[in-house]
Amino acid sequence: MIFRRHPLPAFLILTLFASLSLSCGSTNQNSGRVLVAINVTPTTADAQNFPNGQVVFTATGDFSVPPLTGPVTFTAPYAGQFIVDNLNNVNIGSVVSSGQGTVTVQCVAGASGSVNVVATASANNGTSTTVSASGVLTCP
Repeated sequence: MIFRRHPLPAFLILTLFASLSLSCGSTNQNSGRVLVAINVTPTTADAQNFPNGQVVFTATGDFSVPPLTGPVTFTAPYAGQFIVDNLNNVNIGSVVSSGQGTVTVQCVAGASGSVNVVATASANNGTSTTVSASGVLTCP
């Protein structure tokens, strides 16, 4: 009687042990971290009161587990890098620059009115829930 070794079952068992050993002790640090709220500062800004009329908005997220706070990206780029007053379909501000948790906005020449500068992020809780907040930019 001749016994043949089948390499497939041995390979599957080794793969199972390897994957179990690799997963031990390694967890996704953010798997339980849920975004609870976003704070945008300043909450209101009149461009006339800022150097060169450029306002830097900052978005900070509040999370359920440490680290409890962190930067949140602004919803950008805005359509064509402009922040639009959707009620009147007018460009109010333009994005000068953006970074980790910040966006610098300047009023469009001749623009007048107020518009929301919005930061939005996924709650990271396994759903499609998003959290958002905004600051208001007022242009002369």
